[in-house]
Amino acid sequence: MKNKFSTIGITLKPNSTPEFYSILPNLSNWLDRRGKKVFFRSQDQARVEKLFKSKSTSKLSYLEDKDFHSEVDLMISLGGDGTLIGVCRRIDSKIPVVGINMGRLGFITQFNKNEYFDHLSQILDGEFDYLGVPLYSVEVQRKNKIVFKDYFFNDCVIGKNDIARMISLRAEIEQEHIYNISGDGLIISTPMGSTAYSMAAGGPIVHPQIEGLLLTPICPHSLIHRPLVIPTKSDLTFKILPPYQSVTVTLDGQVAFPLEERDIIIVNRQKIKKVRLIKNPKKLYFETIREKFIHSKRE
Repeated sequence: MKNKFSTIGITLKPNSTPEFYSILPNLSNWLDRRGKKVFFRSQDQARVEKLFKSKSTSKLSYLEDKDFHSEVDLMISLGGDGTLIGVCRRIDSKIPVVGINMGRLGFITQFNKNEYFDHLSQILDGEFDYLGVPLYSVEVQRKNKIVFKDYFFNDCVIGKNDIARMISLRAEIEQEHIYNISGDGLIISTPMGSTAYSMAAGGPIVHPQIEGLLLTPICPHSLIHRPLVIPTKSDLTFKILPPYQSVTVTLDGQVAFPLEERDIIIVNRQKIKKVRLIKNPKKLYFETIREKFIHSKRE
């Protein structure tokens, strides 16, 4: 892909580490020397200025959250997979995203803290490939009105709140009944999220280029309810069945919405809203799988 960038957004993970005191000023100054305008979120201003210490902050600029995720040419995420997922849910589809991992080995973040400068020059010149990842929307309908709508990148979890209580759900695809399930809840996972909560609950690892959604039961009260991989071109509908319990829908582990009796949850793939994740040509998917799960290597 050929493109050039003049404005760069930098997203920080919520909790700064000591490394930020050197990495952030170095990155910002590096971009400034190349004529790039650097933006941070307005709500991070006090933290950013503290991280720069005595270094000049006069060249730093800030944008409100909505503008920050739509008005820059390129977004850099400094954190882990969770930080990057938060960016992916909000970013405008036209803006490529560079995920730089500041901690242990991540699946979604493509670059680690020791190597990203080796790739940034090429990226700034527009020499990169990206992976187009669709987002999925979640709507909660209550008495024929939409009371909640948001997006997820990894997974949507419909889960119980109370200890020692089961919940029951009805799952449908295009009005075709899939099953009724009782247990602790259900994970609706994308292939990108298959190595997260879904895998921990017994779901399969699905390559990110596969088009499908995973339905992974959480502690199902039946041996016949196994994880399913279903097509993404159809709407999914979930209904809470009696006896009603306290239930919450959670998106990517970051956004939660409490459900009420007879709420209907609708999940569908977005045709327009996608994320452009810049790929690291040296990072291979199955090598990452081996390092993460087989050899248990950590960075």
